[in-house]
Amino acid sequence: MKLRGGLVGVALGVVITAFLLGATLTALALKGDVHVGWVTTKKVAGAVVEVGEFNASALTVKEVVGEVVIVSANTSKIVLKSNLPLNFTVEKGVLTVYCPHRTVSNIIGTSTKNLCSDYTNGTVIVEVPEGLLGIDVYDVVGEVRVAAEAGSVELTDIVGNVAGTSWNGYRISDVVGDISLRVAKRTTINDVIGDITITVPTGFEAVIAVEDGDIIGDVTNRARGDKGTVLIRVNDIIGDIVVGNDF
Repeated sequence: MKLRGGLVGVALGVVITAFLLGATLTALALKGDVHVGWVTTKKVAGAVVEVGEFNASALTVKEVVGEVVIVSANTSKIVLKSNLPLNFTVEKGVLTVYCPHRTVSNIIGTSTKNLCSDYTNGTVIVEVPEGLLGIDVYDVVGEVRVAAEAGSVELTDIVGNVAGTSWNGYRISDVVGDISLRVAKRTTINDVIGDITITVPTGFEAVIAVEDGDIIGDVTNRARGDKGTVLIRVNDIIGDIVVGNDF
């Protein structure tokens, strides 16, 4: 990787390092691994089963320790499947799925434990219909894959690799992990430690804009075409960025 930005790049490195430390502590807090005085034994999560079907026009998945997969399906409702203990609510047309917490005591006081952190191989699968207004995923320790189109897709505070395999516009921030996206609309990516690979539709060019931040890494733009332009804004990235029409 190449260092871009001189002293600004050095400053970015300090900022990103602080971000990485914060993200790591957040991940540990979500997992419930910030404890003193004992070792927690994890259980292997069982088979994935259907949790329920929901009438909702938007989806939020948050505070999950495990893999999150959101896929398009031939269904009129949102179908939730998992092998983890989950809570869920439907308010104002938004289905919110999250892992429950409980308070635990230790020699330094009390802390909050994410119950999904008790399991290995945890998975949350959400099958969604066409025409979903929005997908919002945040505070996840695990890989995230979005294979569904939506009016907006926002992915924030993720420790794990991120993949967007459907053509969308994305807003992504605070990720420790590699990112792979299929981008058809304006996309913004901020505060990432990891390599970024972006595919735009055949015949479209891409414009990569760096604003109010810096990139520590190589930036390669191979996307060419005369059918239209896809704008990609990136800020504060440690990692290589590659954009093209096909990979």
